Amino acid sequence: MDRLAKMLYHLDVARERGLEIGPLDKPVVKRTDGREIYYCDYAPRHILRQKSANDPTVNVDLIPDIDFVAPRITAETFGGIKFDYIIASHVIEHVPDMIGWIHALLASLNGTGRIVLAVPDRRYTFDYTRPLSTTGEFLQAFFEKRASPSFSQIYNGFSQAAKVDTLAAWESPPSIAALERYYTPEVSLSLAKHSFESGEYQDCHCWVFECEMFLGLIRELQSIGILKAKVLKHYAPVHGSNEFHVLLGHE
Repeated sequence: MDRLAKMLYHLDVARERGLEIGPLDKPVVKRTDGREIYYCDYAPRHILRQKSANDPTVNVDLIPDIDFVAPRITAETFGGIKFDYIIASHVIEHVPDMIGWIHALLASLNGTGRIVLAVPDRRYTFDYTRPLSTTGEFLQAFFEKRASPSFSQIYNGFSQAAKVDTLAAWESPPSIAALERYYTPEVSLSLAKHSFESGEYQDCHCWVFECEMFLGLIRELQSIGILKAKVLKHYAPVHGSNEFHVLLGHE
């Protein structure tokens, strides 16, 4: 199956009510043929258009209207609406409190609802040089009720971002020492300090995943009673891709 087929295989988008988080200009489910799909993002459409105006990878004219503007998603974000499915493509790695975020999504699903995740795998992305996130780090963010990336997440997210060719990484894993970085340590420190001192939200990759690690993380959080979710299905990265896919549901 191709990427889209994997993400939609377990859904009936023609009949079910769905939510997509962070669609930008490439929503997985589009508002066509009477589909009941809602979109959620950290800012309204006009702000997203402004912020993406100079990004050559984004067609700002294709950014849809945003139904729910929520820099931080909680159980109250959607006004009591229950969804049959929630899609988040390359979102979870940006969320400061991943556990709290999953809790909020589960609370917004009906009893048989599903969460569909597309998650970058460190081995094939600019996170290549970074260590995997640990269960303790996720737990700390959860108990802190972290609403924005920490100083270390911002600094590490920028200073360790490396220029990685995905296909080449599949063929022959590169040497960390040989990889060029996107940001200097000085720029990375400046971004972290500015966010820390001003309180301004700085987006970054808060978390670093690999497929098997993520599956083990969900099982561990479930076993210690922190997360009432289970993996219903998963698809490991395929050759040439930089992501894996996970279907989550209620425990």
